[in-house]
Amino acid sequence: MTGAEAAGSGNLVMGRCMIAGESLCVLFDSGVTHSFVSFACVERLGLPVRELQCELAVSTPASGLVRTSSLCVSLSVEVEGRRYRVNLIRLPLQVLEVILGMDWLSANRILKDCREKKLFFPSVEEPELVSS
Repeated sequence: MTGAEAAGSGNLVMGRCMIAGESLCVLFDSGVTHSFVSFACVERLGLPVRELQCELAVSTPASGLVRTSSLCVSLSVEVEGRRYRVNLIRLPLQVLEVILGMDWLSANRILKDCREKKLFFPSVEEPELVSS
């Protein structure tokens, strides 16, 4: 899926994040297990890359099965004025620069309102209990 297709889709939550001082297009995707960054973004920003000891096979809508073996470890990402650490797997993304998946959403207790297309960030000062 390209960034244009993602933006045109009515059921995705997109926004902006800051990495290495640059504002990037981000897809907040609860349908993927991991988080990703585009090859082009890594090169443009000069992000440090670490090689994995294995090869990952990632299924993508646009390119089918993509194999990758590198990631950017413990990058600082800023979303809505809050700073987080994230590991981003490098993928040949088209137009989309960053995808923050369930690893990031769950680790940071981010809630996603799919109907309103909004994210809710927990308050550091006052933890809230959310139950069904």
